[in-house]
Amino acid sequence: MRIFLKELEFPSTLHTYISDITKKINDAIKKSGVRDGFVFVNTKHTTMGIVVNEIAEPNLLADILHHTLQAIPEDKRSTRVSKNYKHPTADYKHRCQDNPYCDEIDEDYNAAAHIRALVFSHPSVVVPVRGRKLELGKYQQVAAFEFDGRDGKGKNPIRERSIQIWICPAEKIIPI
Repeated sequence: MRIFLKELEFPSTLHTYISDITKKINDAIKKSGVRDGFVFVNTKHTTMGIVVNEIAEPNLLADILHHTLQAIPEDKRSTRVSKNYKHPTADYKHRCQDNPYCDEIDEDYNAAAHIRALVFSHPSVVVPVRGRKLELGKYQQVAAFEFDGRDGKGKNPIRERSIQIWICPAEKIIPI
């Protein structure tokens, strides 16, 4: 079985945002030559997820972002929290340094980003391909949902992100 792989790699410097990747996925499908099949879109990060939703309407995006920041409080120790921080905060226990697999010095406290990724996104999604493009509903797009972008200030490095697009062709579609 042939499977095509496209990897999107990019720095993520904004804290919380939604980025439409539908066109990049459709471009990869066209380049692969696959007419029908499935696409697996995967992120290997614990504070970034993938969503299928309405992404083109800016007021809806603002509402979604506002809701995620209100629903899951930010860690009081986070570098994002200042006197002017408009969203709730909480006392969390998480520290990257407590993880035996953590090999970086991280001064930010991102428990909220992990929780938001679990609640509001998925590490991967599967979307059908028909006619050399994603088979989406009228208002659907595929997007990356970032919860822990970093601007590189202090000891917190800029987040380098990777999203995998696995394109799996189907031999043929048989209606039943």
